[in-house]
Amino acid sequence: MNHLKSVLIVAVMALSTALSTGAASALELGMTPSHVFGLWTNINNCLLASAQVVADDTAWQRRLDSMSPAKFDGKKPADVLARMAEFRDKLDRLRQAEGLEPTKTNDKTDGEITPSDVFLNSGHVLNALVDWTIRNSGPDLLVSQFYSRQEFSGKTPSDVFGLLDLADRRLDALLAKHSG
Repeated sequence: MNHLKSVLIVAVMALSTALSTGAASALELGMTPSHVFGLWTNINNCLLASAQVVADDTAWQRRLDSMSPAKFDGKKPADVLARMAEFRDKLDRLRQAEGLEPTKTNDKTDGEITPSDVFLNSGHVLNALVDWTIRNSGPDLLVSQFYSRQEFSGKTPSDVFGLLDLADRRLDALLAKHSG
């Protein structure tokens, strides 16, 4: 199983490197909010698995699982990216407690923020969370499930913002339990 963990860590690092290439512009990627929604579905699933790593508290884990996304309207990709920065700061506190590097970012310095910009940064968040989970879980947790391709259509930045908000609330609970 340690070999499997090593292979998965290498896969996470390879995906992270692929996502961090500065040459890919947002227009070339053609990502939509539906693609980003899929990543945040995986992030939320990983947070639920991470909760099992943090505490053997079935009632608490059920409360996290029963949380649902709030409804938001009128959000733009820039709103999602700004909220993601807040989430990333919290995730980095969790990572720092384990001596891990901060989550990578793809900072755009010019032009309008697009769903592709949000997708790239969401990929970095997923990689950072999976990395933390791998390092803190037993050998039985298979993390490939957090890289499943999620098929959604018709999603908006407001829908993504709702999933990000859900992940943020779950991460808050995880941080409280982890430090408590």
